[in-house]
Amino acid sequence: MSCKRKHIAIIGAGASGLFLAKKLSESPDMDVTVFEKNRQVGAKLRASGGGKANIFNRDIRPDHYNKPEFVAELLQHYSPEQLENQFSEWGLVTITDEEGRVYPASQFSQTVVDVLTHYLNENVQLVTNYDVQHLDYKNRKWKINDSPTLFDVLVLASGSPAGMIPKNQRGYNHYLQDLALKINHLESSLSGFILKDYPKSLSGCRTKAVVSLYQNKKLIHKESGEITFKDDGISGIVIMNLSAYYRRLLSTKNCRLEINLTYWDENFDTDTYLRDNHNTTGLLHPKLAALYQQKPFDIHRLTFQIEDTYPLEGAQVCHGGIDLPEIEGNFAAKRFKNLYILGEMLDVDGVCGGYNLFFAFASAAITATSITK
Repeated sequence: MSCKRKHIAIIGAGASGLFLAKKLSESPDMDVTVFEKNRQVGAKLRASGGGKANIFNRDIRPDHYNKPEFVAELLQHYSPEQLENQFSEWGLVTITDEEGRVYPASQFSQTVVDVLTHYLNENVQLVTNYDVQHLDYKNRKWKINDSPTLFDVLVLASGSPAGMIPKNQRGYNHYLQDLALKINHLESSLSGFILKDYPKSLSGCRTKAVVSLYQNKKLIHKESGEITFKDDGISGIVIMNLSAYYRRLLSTKNCRLEINLTYWDENFDTDTYLRDNHNTTGLLHPKLAALYQQKPFDIHRLTFQIEDTYPLEGAQVCHGGIDLPEIEGNFAAKRFKNLYILGEMLDVDGVCGGYNLFFAFASAAITATSITK
């Protein structure tokens, strides 16, 4: 007796879409079609980790995300160890740096894309240059655009407009209008800050520092690492992480950055140093030393008021997205029993270091288990 084949459509060939297709390709009774708007698959995945693909972090904790309760539940079902084992089964060799960030041993993100796309079973079809504009749901079947093919299961994995130029942002994920899902406002996260009254003379300065995000008198978050001053603001991994915490505030009014430039010793005695040396030439980056010479500032607390984050085209991920009450814990939509929503499409975002890619892969793995059951 032959088993009835199940037809699966995946919109988006990014991290979660490709991972899910790879998992489902292991089931012989599944026919999978992946629709990708771009000419190539895995565009953001190839760009992640500075082109090295920081695929996850060994220290995945719920408080690294804006929705810790949801992630805590996810970690009960899928762990970083399970993800590592899965990639190992597929032949990907990984390495871990001192911060717990996990990369392909090749140090090349294309390796991850190749592992997810090479040697797919013939039951998986990748369709590129295909823009999904409309969805139709009738008699528990999904129709995409005007295609005659009907699908038993539809998976949304087309990500967000983070990192896109404004022209490409317009109309992105337009098809969601057909589903009437609640979508929380999309804002840039893991982004630099635009600062008020910013001295443009610092542009191009790169230094290490301890940076604290304050709202009024309350410390929101504090991190140490390298920062980069740009034409109109500040960036770097530390700053991008602070932007994630900034976006989690109910209101972003009255926020500021306090930068301690003596990162090696937060209590370094600058008074004695200045009394003995009369300037900051041997202490600070030349551009910071020149600024101090022009207008002295507190070296332990160089303060800037925040105007905003950089816009979406300068962000790594979006804060906002499809509201979590729209889905079950297995990423199935509550109002459509054969619809799943994955990864960055959801209102879940984490800090830098492999947390967002882990969520993308984990959501795909859990969804694969649900579909194959």
